[in-house]
Amino acid sequence: MKYFIKDKDRKGTCYYEFYKGKWDGESFWKTDSILLHDDIVFQNEEFIDAILKVVPSYNPFGETEISNVEWKVIGQFIELKNTTVREIYFEADEWLQEVFKEYDCFTILGI
Repeated sequence: MKYFIKDKDRKGTCYYEFYKGKWDGESFWKTDSILLHDDIVFQNEEFIDAILKVVPSYNPFGETEISNVEWKVIGQFIELKNTTVREIYFEADEWLQEVFKEYDCFTILGI
């Protein structure tokens, strides 16, 4: 992975955790989650802008559930963005295709 990492590679806590399914309200830094560093998000604000267009309740400091349908619509906004933003989306999308086989949503746990 170019933009996301797994927990074993995490250094610090400035990451957005992409968590499989609905958050259990307790667990953080799960080994099967993927993590996106805040610096990458800050340098590619259009990624979050696309999420906000579809999920206006997105909370970068809390938890936000995103369904498969919402993720696909986010992808439609991402298609119009720069190369890096598209790469971030498609890297997450590859992981999410497996997640959506088992779960109705994923949760972004904010920093």
